[in-house]
Amino acid sequence: MSANCPRCGKPLEQQQLDDVAFRCCRDCKGMLIGHTDLIGVLETSWHAVPQDKAESTSFLAPEGWQNQPVLQCPDCHQTMEKYGYMGLGAIQINRCDPCAEIWLDTDELQNMVLALAKSNYRSEADWEKSKREEVDIAEAGLQAAKLRAGRVWLFAGGKAGPVPALSLLSLLLR
Repeated sequence: MSANCPRCGKPLEQQQLDDVAFRCCRDCKGMLIGHTDLIGVLETSWHAVPQDKAESTSFLAPEGWQNQPVLQCPDCHQTMEKYGYMGLGAIQINRCDPCAEIWLDTDELQNMVLALAKSNYRSEADWEKSKREEVDIAEAGLQAAKLRAGRVWLFAGGKAGPVPALSLLSLLLR
């Protein structure tokens, strides 16, 4: 499908990278890509960004990004919805819901991968921290139960062996 760039009006060129089809503008370096293809590209690409690089790199936001005009979809010519990727105003993406396509300007794909890497590394770190805290809580509960001489409580084992809650916690914390 041939169409013109929504940013500069030049013809879009059909491209293929592995199993991802997209159209790009050689003039302004923007690209039109299917929403599901973009999700796949982002999910497989963020791992290539080392954690230290993700944390130390800033987004490449073009000057005047706040005032960029609303774009028309190259296929259906409806107004594309403009929104900040992951709530970030510096990464403005234009989406056509009826066509399920996303227009990305220069550097937006790179910024999206960087934002996803930053978010995922922070999520992983938060998850690992919460698991360590859960282990600390479970160990503290076990120690407290052992200190209560003669009193069997949640984490203390009796004649029947370990209490099911401790076994469940052990399974969850693996």
